Amino acid sequence: MALFAACASDSNAQIASARADRAAEDSVSVAWLLRAVRGADPLLCELAVRQVDMQGSWSNWGSIGDNPLETDSAAAAVIKWTQQEHDDPAMVPALTAAMRDPDACVRRVGGSFLGRVKHVSARAALLSGLDDGNPETRYVAAMGLGLGGVTDAQQPLTRRLRDDSPKVRRAAAWALGALEQTSALPALIETLARDSDPRVRQAAAWAIGRSHE
Repeated sequence: MALFAACASDSNAQIASARADRAAEDSVSVAWLLRAVRGADPLLCELAVRQVDMQGSWSNWGSIGDNPLETDSAAAAVIKWTQQEHDDPAMVPALTAAMRDPDACVRRVGGSFLGRVKHVSARAALLSGLDDGNPETRYVAAMGLGLGGVTDAQQPLTRRLRDDSPKVRRAAAWALGALEQTSALPALIETLARDSDPRVRQAAAWAIGRSHE
């Protein structure tokens, strides 16, 4: 029994150490990523955002052994890291702060990445961002909720279809479409019929189509 307890204690210590190492690695990678996109040219920012969103990655060849372009560098390691599954709450404070950063690309990357962190604290941060006083923060929060598949965000997103900012309304419509919630159809149809901004109406029409698929 004493031997079993000692083995269990050693195993728990190893698990705790591994988690601490992972948290440190994630925190360093997040800091580097956000620092790298600060002040980025719009084109480079778009490439970075698509990498984080997992919507289009020039380096997504699969596992390390399958990629003939794999390079041994810290930058390549961070790019590969962005493609992994993430559930580490240690990442959330930095990404939450990034949503409110003065830099547009930092905000966009922060909100999108929060949507990929599968942890309750990330979801809470995005929902809080949706009610932020800054429309730029509300915009990236809506994008993150859509990317993260947060289905219980439907009501908060539906409220944002009447936001003062067209950019926020457009992101909210997109997010509702990404979530494919049929119960959001009446609000989206109303948005399509009444919104004065053509890009908002376009997003609402796309979301309606997604909800019918």
